Amino acid sequence: MTAGPGVVLQGAFTSGELAPSLAARVDLDKYAKGCRTLKNFLVQAHGGAVKRPGFELLDILPGPAVLVPFAFNPEQAYCLVFGEGWMRVAAHDGFVQADGAPYRIESPYTLAQARELSYVQSADVLFLACRDVVPHKLQRRGHADWRFEAMNFTAPVEAPLWYARTVTKYTYAKAYGSGQAYTHYAYTDPDTGQTTSGYTPVNKDLYTRAATDTWVPHITFVNGAKNSDGSSAPAQTTTPCTYYVTAVNADGKESEVSEGADITGPASNNWQGGDYITLSWQAVAGAVEYRVYKATFGGRPSFTAAATGLTYNDNNVAPTISEAPPKYEDPFPDGDYPGAVSVFEQRLVFASSRNRPQTIWMSKSGDYDNFAKYDPLGADSPLELTVAGREVSGVDWMASLRSLVLGTAGMEWEVSARGGEAFSAKNARVTPQSYWGSSLKSVITIGNVILHVSSSGRQVRNLQYDFTSDSYGGTDLSILAAHLLEDGGITGWTYQKYPDSVVWAVRDDGVLLGLTFQNEHQVSAWHRHETQGRFEAVCAVPHGREHSLFAVVERDGAYCLERAAERFRASDPARAVFLDCATTYSGEPRLELAGLEHLEGREVGIYADGAVQAPRTVRGGKITLDYPAARVTVGLPYTADLETMPLEVIGQGGASVALKKTVNAADVLFRDSLGVKVGPSFAPGALQEVFRRASEPYGTPPAPYSGMKSVVLPAFADNVATVCIRSDTPTPVTVLAVVGRIQVNAG
Repeated sequence: MTAGPGVVLQGAFTSGELAPSLAARVDLDKYAKGCRTLKNFLVQAHGGAVKRPGFELLDILPGPAVLVPFAFNPEQAYCLVFGEGWMRVAAHDGFVQADGAPYRIESPYTLAQARELSYVQSADVLFLACRDVVPHKLQRRGHADWRFEAMNFTAPVEAPLWYARTVTKYTYAKAYGSGQAYTHYAYTDPDTGQTTSGYTPVNKDLYTRAATDTWVPHITFVNGAKNSDGSSAPAQTTTPCTYYVTAVNADGKESEVSEGADITGPASNNWQGGDYITLSWQAVAGAVEYRVYKATFGGRPSFTAAATGLTYNDNNVAPTISEAPPKYEDPFPDGDYPGAVSVFEQRLVFASSRNRPQTIWMSKSGDYDNFAKYDPLGADSPLELTVAGREVSGVDWMASLRSLVLGTAGMEWEVSARGGEAFSAKNARVTPQSYWGSSLKSVITIGNVILHVSSSGRQVRNLQYDFTSDSYGGTDLSILAAHLLEDGGITGWTYQKYPDSVVWAVRDDGVLLGLTFQNEHQVSAWHRHETQGRFEAVCAVPHGREHSLFAVVERDGAYCLERAAERFRASDPARAVFLDCATTYSGEPRLELAGLEHLEGREVGIYADGAVQAPRTVRGGKITLDYPAARVTVGLPYTADLETMPLEVIGQGGASVALKKTVNAADVLFRDSLGVKVGPSFAPGALQEVFRRASEPYGTPPAPYSGMKSVVLPAFADNVATVCIRSDTPTPVTVLAVVGRIQVNAG
């Protein structure tokens, strides 16, 4: 931390805002890169501290809402806005429109249920789970065509019916004298539809019974074996067989089995050339293939063959005993729906119903809708597991990495395969990993690291696979900034991958926390952000090469959907947005701006044509500018503060912690900055302006400054000496380094 006697250099801010309890921990490596205050500044992964961009107003919402990301690709990404029984769809520039109004559909979820939603995306489908509602799919069929569909766990196609012949039999009363008794028969050919009937003489001793119609499946043993003279070689039909058929649709989904069709055929070792069993069935709508199963001696049906037609001839094919037909049962009977959903190893995974909080259901591999039962169990079969923990707490989240990691209120688990084999229904196992517990329904995965909020809601921990211990372990990422979570827990969060790899978390008091996280470079920096109102929800989705950050902000009972402005670029300073709930006018120069009803009665900041104008109060939805401008951004101002940790010199006599110090001057390295004040504290009168108009021509906006600025500070001695930087105008600020010149043992 010391560049020389009395000179303290802070060349990065990658430790973020540190807790007050660390004020004297100069022995920590992170102390030298930390801040005492970091408000409305975010930390860049490479070290700098940049004033956060403002939030631009997209629309006023009808009420509070929950935000859910949906990203098909960087060009087709949306922020889904769930309210009380409704859903809207927002893109980067605002709500998707339909018929001149924001596109809106009815949602199966109340607002309270939406807050508890678990979701996972697969291509154009979002799978949703909530304990009080049957699992749903949300399908995107077009930019303004979204549909909720309740998942159906019954057979996707009808089971086939056998072709059958109708046989009607009559018996007559006992004949007396010379009378002859006859039996009437009738047979309908299933292929031609023609009926043949007649009478057959029977024994005179038959007694009359009621007439019966018998439906006999069209299944026949054909004795096709021939002797050398061309006559049939009789077969010994001693083996009872039962055949079943299923239908398969174009998506490869299989029906339940048909009713069994019984027949007796030769033993498997006694078939002769030319013998076969023929069977036929009726067509099923939507079927493109049929699967034939066979059981012998009343045993288990096993796969025998696939057919594209409606008939099959069995020439003594040995069934595959490891393949069985599906048996569809509702995995969530009596409304006992799961509360968590994920995807793992090409399977859809549900978990945590009310009555079975530690049970996990996995679909058939490659078939997300198939939760049927198979006997015997195949490698790709659906499966059901119950975690046996020391306490019964529901699964809050699931994350898929090299294995499936589960989080409950009490501990974390891993679902993996035994013996290092490929995961299957036959070798699944569940093992405990840690005992920290979780509170949110979602986790954030960054690279190969899982971030989760502890059961108290006041810690953020990471989970990462450790090869040496062959388990998942992690650390507390919030321990050095514990003060940010002492009085309020995290209620929701999101991850903005680009440009700075920031986790944004909403605290229950409406403050927005940021965590710049780069695991490979050991960057873990917290910062806090405030606005005139309360942050209620956040969501980040891709937009081109960056990620858009959306937020729901409550101000005086109104709920606004806002989007963080794009990062400031010095090549086009007029487009800077450092105001919240901001709107921008662009067109012919104007002196008066209207359409500001959402800011009625508030004092607003004004950034016009790259320069700051005096604040105005909105009256009647209008303001008047100091002078006409062609591009004007109007919104709520906010203040960004950066304060270093107490500056200390470590020399031969030890640290200067207990000694009085005077900060004589501060050298601050800026990049593309305007409107900055620097001083020894944030007290009134302690800060002084850094930038003033220099060589820019009159009538043009000041140019952002890059370089070192030296500020002479008022000389007074104190045990705690810091450098404070403030921006309270809607202008860009980036601080790359701070050098404090201090004098120790001053009177």
